[in-house]
Amino acid sequence: MFRRLLRDSVIYSASTALARGVQIILIPVYTRLLGPAEFGVVDMVAVFGALVNLTVALEISQGVARYLADARDESVRRSYASTAVIFSIGAYGTFALVSLTLATPLATLLFGSDQWASALRIGIAALAINGLFTLLQDLLRWRLAPGAYLLASLAYTLGNVGVGIYLVGFAGAGVAGVLWGQVAGAIAGAAVAWYCMAGFVVVSFDVGRLKEMLGYSGPLVLSGIAVFANQFVDRIAVRELLGIDSLGIYGVAARFASMVGLVTVALQAALTPLVYQRYRDPGTPLELARIFRFYCAVMAPALGALALFSPEIIAVFSGPSYRAAKDILPVLAVSSLLTTLYIFAPGLFLEKRTGVVAGITMTAAGVNLVLNLILVPTLGMRGAALATCCAAAIAFSGFMMSSQRLYPVPHAWTRIGNAAALALVLIVVGIWLSSDQPGLQPELLAVKSLLIGAVALVSVLCVLNPDDRELAWRWFSNVRANA
Repeated sequence: MFRRLLRDSVIYSASTALARGVQIILIPVYTRLLGPAEFGVVDMVAVFGALVNLTVALEISQGVARYLADARDESVRRSYASTAVIFSIGAYGTFALVSLTLATPLATLLFGSDQWASALRIGIAALAINGLFTLLQDLLRWRLAPGAYLLASLAYTLGNVGVGIYLVGFAGAGVAGVLWGQVAGAIAGAAVAWYCMAGFVVVSFDVGRLKEMLGYSGPLVLSGIAVFANQFVDRIAVRELLGIDSLGIYGVAARFASMVGLVTVALQAALTPLVYQRYRDPGTPLELARIFRFYCAVMAPALGALALFSPEIIAVFSGPSYRAAKDILPVLAVSSLLTTLYIFAPGLFLEKRTGVVAGITMTAAGVNLVLNLILVPTLGMRGAALATCCAAAIAFSGFMMSSQRLYPVPHAWTRIGNAAALALVLIVVGIWLSSDQPGLQPELLAVKSLLIGAVALVSVLCVLNPDDRELAWRWFSNVRANA
């Protein structure tokens, strides 16, 4: 399992870097061509899109994932997949028709003005096509086809970047150009994913299997709404209490913070199908615990690096209007990490306790909302980031404690605590240094780099046990020998 995970994770890392990394790649271009208010509009479309993806198709992708793992006959798997795709086409088509009709009042609700209604119409088309693309790409993942998954990600990235940069940078299309780029990327990615299915998705619709999948995924809709609240209530609070310009700055910080999640999303893409297929194996909990230790050993210095270098990242990759984003980037990076750690607590999903999942996420969402209302008026964008971080920590704790009762995994909590302590030290130092840092300073860059290197070494010694280090050395030796 560990070797298969390493191989697939490398491929999924490339896919994730393409799909999510495109948001980072485009920031230096868009922040120099769009003002904070315009970037705020783009970010609000992304917020709206997250809610759409979590609700419109009733989380059918979660249902098909769970039942494909248990199906042993290819015709049965094909039936589940085809039913899910046809249902999603109908759901997203209905959403697009209704939303296009209501584009003007929706624009006023989302952006505070109907002047962005025409841009929103393009965004609605992008959201609908992207929803179908995401499902098709997920099917490739559940079929353990990471190579095809990578090709679909590449097509999405090329379409998005190529069309977006041309329309914004050369045609002066502004916000509309950004959204047309997303349309092009989603069409290209969906086309490649469909081709890679090679007849796996056919014209077949089974009502009984749809009920099975929705019976599993239905409670996850409430959970999805709560996840949406946990991830985006801070942006909604910033938009309502501080304005669309502040949302643009906050959105830039959130996109850079998501770099922490790139590794986790890639790991999730590779790990979840393997756990679903092998969770009955007595050795799987031990492997899962080991993977978590390796993950923590890597992410402690990575998270600290993002915090330490937040002023340089913002200065180099965004315009001067977005400088305030450096103050909230470290806290948002912690939130981004915490929201993805549930992959190491699979018990609720394996036992199909989706109602408990919904309860945990809804509780965290309520805490997030209350804290945002309290902290944003007094602390501004920093308050929003702190509120989201606290809610993410509560959700992770709930998932882990509930999962351990259903599917115990022997996590080494002392070693994981060492990783958390190392990351916290770097984050505090990074926030302290960034408060008075006027610009790029070579001496300070050198000190930060040495500090990251030292923490990485300590992380290997304090987070990994001797067997882990021996395994890592053998793997490294094999890679070097085969290079």
